[in-house]
Amino acid sequence: MFNKLTVMCVLLTAFFSQMALANLLISPTRVTFDDRQRSAKVTVINNSDEQRTYRVVWSEKQALPAGGYNNLAQVTANSLSPMTRLSPKQVTLAPGEKQTVKIAIRKPKGLQAGEYRSHLLFQALPNENKEQKSGIQINMIMSFSIPVVYREQAEQPRVTITQVSIVKSADQAKPKIQVQLKRHTNFSSYGKLSAYVKNASGGQEKIAEISNLSIYPEVDKAIATLSLFKDKQLPENGVVLIDYEGAEEYKAVDFASYTLAIGE
Repeated sequence: MFNKLTVMCVLLTAFFSQMALANLLISPTRVTFDDRQRSAKVTVINNSDEQRTYRVVWSEKQALPAGGYNNLAQVTANSLSPMTRLSPKQVTLAPGEKQTVKIAIRKPKGLQAGEYRSHLLFQALPNENKEQKSGIQINMIMSFSIPVVYREQAEQPRVTITQVSIVKSADQAKPKIQVQLKRHTNFSSYGKLSAYVKNASGGQEKIAEISNLSIYPEVDKAIATLSLFKDKQLPENGVVLIDYEGAEEYKAVDFASYTLAIGE
């Protein structure tokens, strides 16, 4: 009975997490400051059919080499939150209503060159239950965060692709492409990682992509795994081109590329 209840709670948590994410629209989903910019705005929209309340706070996270984050209990020397001000710090939104959250930077004197980052966290507070219902009551506090980055005396990031390999698994219908990347500066990159093959006419055909890929300063070497598009396959013989191309503030930057020969 206990195991069944545990499994049910896990499934319900995943289900409601997806529902809650769909019910909250955040724009933009990433904020960057340079050393001349002092403020930015983030818009949140309640896309659900009931009133929602969100607490707006800072969260500190450490990026992991294979993606994702570890939550940190305290600020670090490279946390952005101590030099910011948020307004408002809590929002209550009717269905379809939107609210702008303002982020202001108060840069301390003598700030060292480098990149500072914290994550803006929108924490959904549970609605009050006006009626008591029998059965299992599950109150979950959902939260969603976006990275906020400030760069002091910024330099263009430099990244190289050091290795590419084809990863096959018995329980997977398609192989995957594993890419190892190395960061060479103290500033994060941002862009999309794509894989291409030559098509029948000799042109390049995209077969896989990871968008919104950042390599943060705390990650020296990153590992990204590309899953093939549903209707694409790797050729038995040929060449796969891997390209890490910048986006947003790095839109015109081609960070790195790599060519892998397969089946030869």
